[in-house]
Amino acid sequence: MENKLTLKKIKKMVSLLIITLFIGLTAFATVVLANQGTIKVDASVVNVRTGPGLSYDIMTQVTGGEKVTMLTEENEWYKVRLSNDQIGWIASWLIENTEVSAATNKIGIVTGEEVNIRSESNLDSEILGKVANGTELTVLFQQEGWTQIQYYGQVAWISSDLIKINETPLATTTVASAEDNSAPIQTVTTRSSGTNIRSGPSVESTVVTTVDKGESFTYLSTEGDWYKITLADGQTGYVANWVVDLSADQQPAPTANVTSLAEATIVIDAGHGGNDPGALANTFYEKEVTLDTAQLVANRLRDAGANVILTRSDDTFVSLDERTVISNQANADVFISLHYDSTEHANEISGTTTYYYHDKDMPLAEIVNGNLKQNGILPNNGVRFGDFYVTRENTQPAILIELGYLNSDVDQITVNTSSYQTSIAEIIYQSLNQYFIP
Repeated sequence: MENKLTLKKIKKMVSLLIITLFIGLTAFATVVLANQGTIKVDASVVNVRTGPGLSYDIMTQVTGGEKVTMLTEENEWYKVRLSNDQIGWIASWLIENTEVSAATNKIGIVTGEEVNIRSESNLDSEILGKVANGTELTVLFQQEGWTQIQYYGQVAWISSDLIKINETPLATTTVASAEDNSAPIQTVTTRSSGTNIRSGPSVESTVVTTVDKGESFTYLSTEGDWYKITLADGQTGYVANWVVDLSADQQPAPTANVTSLAEATIVIDAGHGGNDPGALANTFYEKEVTLDTAQLVANRLRDAGANVILTRSDDTFVSLDERTVISNQANADVFISLHYDSTEHANEISGTTTYYYHDKDMPLAEIVNGNLKQNGILPNNGVRFGDFYVTRENTQPAILIELGYLNSDVDQITVNTSSYQTSIAEIIYQSLNQYFIP
C-alpha cells in the first residue's frame, strides 16, 4: 500500500515538473518573440515590397529610425506590419547591412573580364552566369569583399574587387515640401475617368485606387515618367505623367539628355497576346515566347538601372495603337518590339532580322543587329525596312526584331529555351549600352 502511495506521489511530482517546464519554455518563447517582433530601420531609405522578392512591386518606403513589426521570415525576407497597419516585405540584408541601400539606385560597373556572378558570397557557391567588362549592374550593398547585385531580377553576388561603384545615385526630381511656405504647392489633375494610381512608378506596379476625371492631388516628385502624389487619405501613390496635367505655374525642369542606360526609359513590347496568338510552333504559340523573352529583357535592363515599361506583362490582348501610345506618351528613349516569325512553307529560312521604319531608327537598328550577328546563336538576316504599325506610328526611336522562325525545325527547338532567350536579353542590354554612349 505504501509503495503504491509513493508511486502516485512520484507521478504527481513528475507531472507538476513537466507542466512547470512547459510554462517556463512558453514564457521564454514569448519573451524571445517579443524581442524579435520589432525591427528598427538603420538605412536611410528601404523599399517595402508586396511580396518576398525583388520582382515584387514597391508599395512604399520606410526611412531611417522607423520601427516596423516583424510577422514572419521567408527566403531572407521579413514580412512586416508598418505603422499604418499595411503589410509588406523588407529584404533582411537591407536591415542587417546598411553600407549601400537599394533605394540609392547606385550602379556598379564590372571591371574584370568574364566575371562570375554567384548565388552566395563565397567562391564555392553556384555560378549563375558571367558578365563582361563594362557591364552595369544595380548594387544592393557590400560586405566582406563581396557586392550584392540585382541580376535578371534576382539577388546575386560579385567579388567587390571586380566591380566599381558609381558613387553618384541616379537623380530623382523633387520639389519643396508642402511645409515650406516659400514655395507654392503644385498639383496634378487627371484628364479622364478611370485613371489608375499605382504603388510604384511603373505600369506593372499594383493599382492602389482608380480616380475620376478632374480630380487633383498634391505633387511630390518626379520619377522617370511618373509623378509621386499624395492621395486624399494621406497615402502616396504614382500616376503616369501622360494621363494628368501638372499645375502650369511651376513645371518641373526638363529631363536631361540621356547619357547612359541607367537614365533611360525603355519600352519592351511582347508581340501578340490574349486572343491574338501569333505564329504557331509544334507545341507553343508566338505570344508565349515573346512574353518570356520580354520579361528576361526587362529584368536585364532593370539590373542596369533602366526604367523599363512592358506593353504587356501577362497573356492579355493589347492593340497595336495602345502599344505605340504607351511609347509616345512615356516619351520613351527606345521602343523594341519582340516577335518570332513564320513563313508560308516550313524550313524556308532561319535566323533573326531587325526592322526599322523611320530614318531616325536606323542607328538603333544597326547597333542591335550588329550584336545579333556577332553574338547571336541563330543566323542573322540583316537590317531591313519594315512597314509595321508599332514602328511606323511611333514618334520615339523604335525597332521590331524577329528572333527566329517558328516553322523552322532548327529555330523552334532553340528559341523556346531559357538559354536562348537569356542570350537575347544580354544582346539587347549590350546594344543599348552602346546606343547611349554620349
